[in-house]
Amino acid sequence: MVHRYLWRNIESAVSKALQETTAKIPAVLDVGCGNKPYADLFTGCKYIGVDISDEDSSPDIIGSATQIPVQDGFADIVISTQVIEHVPEPLAMVRECHRVLKKGGFFILTGPFYWPLHEEPFDFYRFTKYGFEHLLKQANFSAWDIKEDGGNWAQFFLSANLILNRRHVFLRTFLNSLGLVLDRVNFKKSSPSNYSILAKK
Repeated sequence: MVHRYLWRNIESAVSKALQETTAKIPAVLDVGCGNKPYADLFTGCKYIGVDISDEDSSPDIIGSATQIPVQDGFADIVISTQVIEHVPEPLAMVRECHRVLKKGGFFILTGPFYWPLHEEPFDFYRFTKYGFEHLLKQANFSAWDIKEDGGNWAQFFLSANLILNRRHVFLRTFLNSLGLVLDRVNFKKSSPSNYSILAKK
């Protein structure tokens, strides 16, 4: 269920960034690229994956999210999905993404408000929308749009699904569907599972 919202918001942010960039062949940096699940969204771009190692990952460049080994103003678009909670110094990461962007470039960022502990012990933070706004302001981004990846109902039933054993397929499917329906009927956004952000330098 969370991926339904997350993918939709990421695809929307990528589409807007690609439409508004002035580069004929945009340079894209995927920071914390893993095995590049979003590469297909950047067909026709110069797409470069960056990750801290090549263990269970397929980076083109090995480097830290707080010390990306490219020059200032290299990229037209920087994307980083579900990485920031694993970075000990998130402000340093957001500032570094600002540094490597061209003026007028776009930063696509996603991160959790609610999610169980994962990739332990390298799981450091959860963020409110105001926390994300503070980071973007501190890093001197000029504008941003922050979207909830689902509402309170979706997050409530997602929490239940994460507790249930994977064998409870029918119950999990029912709860997913119920969360989506109730979000449509009464969309409250004080407790989403995640946020997706499109910011501009």
